[in-house]
Amino acid sequence: MRALPNRKLDKRITRVWRLSALINVIVWSAIAILPIAITSFALKPDRSAGVQDAVVVLDIITIALLIVMAVLLVLCVVILPKIRWIQWSFEVHEEEIDIHKGIFWKKRIIIPLIRVQNVDTKQGPVMRANGLASFTVATAAGEHEIPGLEVEEADKLRDQVAVLARIAQEDV
Repeated sequence: MRALPNRKLDKRITRVWRLSALINVIVWSAIAILPIAITSFALKPDRSAGVQDAVVVLDIITIALLIVMAVLLVLCVVILPKIRWIQWSFEVHEEEIDIHKGIFWKKRIIIPLIRVQNVDTKQGPVMRANGLASFTVATAAGEHEIPGLEVEEADKLRDQVAVLARIAQEDV
């Protein structure tokens, strides 16, 4: 079996992943917690025994969801981006692109350059703010992205793979 690729993503990609995870946890927590908290708040003025029991249950559910949110926040924002960065590696060879990624489900992708149809770089606002870009390779089977490269490196990689793909297709 061949060795894993050794080129790493720029370390700043962990900031991008952290911000993305933070936004996701906040949005999904709000979607889960707000309806329960609003219902509990609306029912509190009613002093009947059955309603008060329901309010207590709703308050317990809200607290449990807040605890789950805090755990997810630590896991998704603090721990997983670092592990994800450690697990990500890639290499561009003369005849193929080798990508290794994944924390729980590890994936090894080898893209023959002869199959490359399109190469592209892109930046969203968060990536741009961190001076990063993504490099994307399109084949008939789909797209494969290498995120978190310095902008100059992504552009250089795009140009390099475009030339290597053209040479590989001319050789056939």
